[in-house]
Amino acid sequence: MEARVPVTKVCAVCDARYPDDLAFCARDGAALRAEGGGEELVGSVIAERYLVTRLLGEGGMGKVYLARHVRLPQQVAIKVLRADLAHDTAAVARFTREASNAAQIEQEHVARVYDFGETPDGLVYLAMEFVPGETLRHLVEREGALPPRRVAELVRQIAEGLDAAHQLPHPLIHRDLKPENVLIVTTASGRDRVKVMDFGIAKAFGVDERGLTRTGFVVGTPEFMSPEQLLGEPLDARSDVYALALVAFVCLTGQLPFESTTPERARLGRLLEPPRRLLDLAPEGAWPASLQAVLDDALSRDPAARPPTAGDFSERLSAAIGETWGLGSVSGAHVPLRTPDAVPAAVVLPAEAAAASASADVATPEPIVRAVEPARSAR
Repeated sequence: MEARVPVTKVCAVCDARYPDDLAFCARDGAALRAEGGGEELVGSVIAERYLVTRLLGEGGMGKVYLARHVRLPQQVAIKVLRADLAHDTAAVARFTREASNAAQIEQEHVARVYDFGETPDGLVYLAMEFVPGETLRHLVEREGALPPRRVAELVRQIAEGLDAAHQLPHPLIHRDLKPENVLIVTTASGRDRVKVMDFGIAKAFGVDERGLTRTGFVVGTPEFMSPEQLLGEPLDARSDVYALALVAFVCLTGQLPFESTTPERARLGRLLEPPRRLLDLAPEGAWPASLQAVLDDALSRDPAARPPTAGDFSERLSAAIGETWGLGSVSGAHVPLRTPDAVPAAVVLPAEAAAASASADVATPEPIVRAVEPARSAR
């Protein structure tokens, strides 16, 4: 008795059924979809040109798949919006507008947007550059606080991507910059290469001060929103500068500078309390006063007190870090913040920075905020 071939695909044009290993209808050439529709798209073709090969991840807005173009040698990441969001016509219109704006950003540290749209059967998708790396969130969770010199380099690359968006004829504010939206690729030489994702997507879905859409669905991350964004006030580049300073603080300490035991506490802290200092959360670090001052300015509740651009913040951060640790070439290797020996009120460069300083001029370090404590076991 001949075994039956499983039927798992259907043609939306003629309703013919096909086995799972086919992508197009033999009768009319239309792309096949998984039978029953829904969001299980592996093996299906989106917009007649993107063959979905596997699921990459799932977030608040929908699912992200790896796909390949059926006619070009190109891999892409396809973000497919949740069905309940895709049925909001106003949200889809805003999404289309914001995706069009994001597609204008041509900068090496921004994940490119290649394509976007809505298929005849109601799938709303965004096709973007596939970045085979990990998020900055995963990196910090795995390694803990990162070496200051590495942080300076990561922030520099993020800032270049932000400035490219802010300097468009119609400036594009990210609105949802956070470690989850920064992808890190480690090159063959061990260097970090940054890609910033999801410009303007939070705006597309009308995120309010609680990080919710009009339907109460969480899209943004309130812990990284600026005070003016929490209050629903007009935003400019300095709102992204604030978020970038929070990202830098998390990279340096592994924690946010505001109490975040509850979402309400995290929001109120930014509106009513000063941010905690580096020494409060990482007392073992030899933090120069200039570095704390850079973060204090960028985390000011008053946008006018912040650096006007992400690049300005990055330059100030790098200068403050360079005074103590130097800014030679930086690899992705983890360099502990703790000093190897107990040295009172002195700066001890990590070994990599000390080697770099031997062949380059390094500014004399300013006095450290506190004496360096005896070394403990490295993180």
